[in-house]
Amino acid sequence: MSRITAHGIAFLALLALAAPACAAETAVDQRDLNFVPAAATIQAGDTVRFTDSDHITHNITIDNPDGTSSDKGMDTFGQDIIVSFPKPGIYHVHCKIHPMMKMTITVK
Repeated sequence: MSRITAHGIAFLALLALAAPACAAETAVDQRDLNFVPAAATIQAGDTVRFTDSDHITHNITIDNPDGTSSDKGMDTFGQDIIVSFPKPGIYHVHCKIHPMMKMTITVK
């Protein structure tokens, strides 16, 4: 039978605190000319996986909180585009091909 000392418990607690947090991934579908869901809230450092479930090409363009915009490219049926959101803020996502396709991502 093993004996755990106070130093051992303290060491294990420090290891748990020092372990890096795992980034989460949120799924967003592009279907029926919509982003589904139309809004998402994630943590800084998380990623969003955009999957094209329509049988047509879509585009992912992100308007950043600082006023800049980044085009993440086009995807076709069954393709994914994965985007990381490292900084807090409100991001507006849209498809340049289908202007009615919009969503908001809030990063905390």
